[in-house]
Amino acid sequence: MSIKICCVYFEGKYTPNYVEKLYNSLKRNCTLPFEFICYSDNPNVKADVVIPLPKYSDIKYHWHKLTFFSPLFAYQKPGDEIIIMDIDQVIVNNIDDMIGWPVSNNELVSYNRWWGSTPTHGLKINGGFYKFKSGECKIIWDEFIISPEEWQLEWYKKGVVHYKYFGEQNFVNWMCDKNKIKLTLMPPQWICKLNNNEKEDLKTNMSYMEKFNKDYMILDKPNTDLKIIHFANPNAEIHNSKYKWIKDYWK
Repeated sequence: MSIKICCVYFEGKYTPNYVEKLYNSLKRNCTLPFEFICYSDNPNVKADVVIPLPKYSDIKYHWHKLTFFSPLFAYQKPGDEIIIMDIDQVIVNNIDDMIGWPVSNNELVSYNRWWGSTPTHGLKINGGFYKFKSGECKIIWDEFIISPEEWQLEWYKKGVVHYKYFGEQNFVNWMCDKNKIKLTLMPPQWICKLNNNEKEDLKTNMSYMEKFNKDYMILDKPNTDLKIIHFANPNAEIHNSKYKWIKDYWK
């Protein structure tokens, strides 16, 4: 059994150093052995294994992450533990507890999406982190690949998400509910979201303090209980952030 940490990179919004900094920060903050795999249209990204992303495909953008749910992809072997991570994240403390989180058959582990006050339409997970045993969530890939163009617009057409081709985490959540795949959420205080809007981020900071009875979420540096900060909004690029603490963690 091995742990494979997988991500997707495509030219456009981000630069290859997002992959490199995720890889470097995993090495700094995880003592468990793992293999880092990037599904990429740039062969020069920093990873243990780079798998070429097809130039022409019906699959759009981050929806390529779902390919890792196929046990035939990314050199998976029975019993392997697969982790899918977004590259727009900053790791700020040791994450052994996350990477080594035990996962059973017919189970998907994800972040606990605690932030935000708008309706989530049943969304419990966060697409920045999925963990499962190889082949155990194969139904997610099998259902998606039958009609990717339809599924990629499903939640946008319903008005659940407000950006075209968003909704991948909604699809995964829905498939787990539909197929009785157990959803396990890690402790919510380990993860937060920022979007580089100081007013909105202050609200998130205050909400974190109230929900988890903490003195702060981030002051001059992140709370020691925080492990990962996800810059998840469409315009929340890490490289454009004005927060000074980032340079100490994103490198």
